[in-house]
Amino acid sequence: MVKPDKTGRISKTDTYLNVAEVFAYRSTCLKRKYGAVIVKDDVVVSTGYNGSPRGYENCCDVGHCPRMELGMHQGDGYGICRAVHAEQNALLNCGRGQTLGADLYLAGVNPEDNSVHRAKPCPLCARLIIQAGIRKVILRVGERAGEYVEIDARDLQWHM
Repeated sequence: MVKPDKTGRISKTDTYLNVAEVFAYRSTCLKRKYGAVIVKDDVVVSTGYNGSPRGYENCCDVGHCPRMELGMHQGDGYGICRAVHAEQNALLNCGRGQTLGADLYLAGVNPEDNSVHRAKPCPLCARLIIQAGIRKVILRVGERAGEYVEIDARDLQWHM
């Protein structure tokens, strides 16, 4: 979480990434916690975090993750994953009129020590982000102020 120095304040980008990180802590995933925030015209229009569909048991409730049990890494085995991704939930929580020209902020957290995980949308989420008309994606990549990467949504890796 980026914090201000004694007399200053943090940038808007780090503020929105902090919001995404807060939502990541709400995640129910045992493998990786992600939070997403969609911002348009300097207004937060939607948020999301990864977890099972509403009303269904989460991995943290059942106490295991099938992908972890099989030793799968990022990008593998999403078909057996119980979670809806943070980016997907944020996009589902608003309409296309709100996403056209908006920016998506994404933060990832490692559950075992709450350290920052270098955020990156999976190819499916990248396709959805592009289709929704998101302009750019801002990814938290480190713990300190300014440690983020901005990517034009059209440049996301959306296919293998």
